[in-house]
Amino acid sequence: MTHEIRALTHAYITAFDSRDIEGIAALMHEQFVLTDPENVALGPRANVLEFISDLFDRAGNSLSFQSQTVLVDGTYSAIEFDLTIGNDSFEGIDLIEWKDGRMVSMRAHLTQRT
Repeated sequence: MTHEIRALTHAYITAFDSRDIEGIAALMHEQFVLTDPENVALGPRANVLEFISDLFDRAGNSLSFQSQTVLVDGTYSAIEFDLTIGNDSFEGIDLIEWKDGRMVSMRAHLTQRT
């Protein structure tokens, strides 16, 4: 299971960095919930995809999502990443819960670099 979740996590990283909303959608459970600095708990999947799509539209080609570390433990994966949008740089961690090969939740933590 660890290898499968690691591969799914890398698929998410690739989809997000390439702004592939369909690829991201395919990895999300229908009842997916996102918790991040802008959202207390956003769900289900359709609402999260709209939020991410709006982010991609605002960022255009200036978005870069690069993983530094991927950790897997049971049904969870964690991504330590660098995110750049235009002139703004962030570092963060996504904690993802997986079930039946799909993401059921993500808790995103971001810190803006100065």
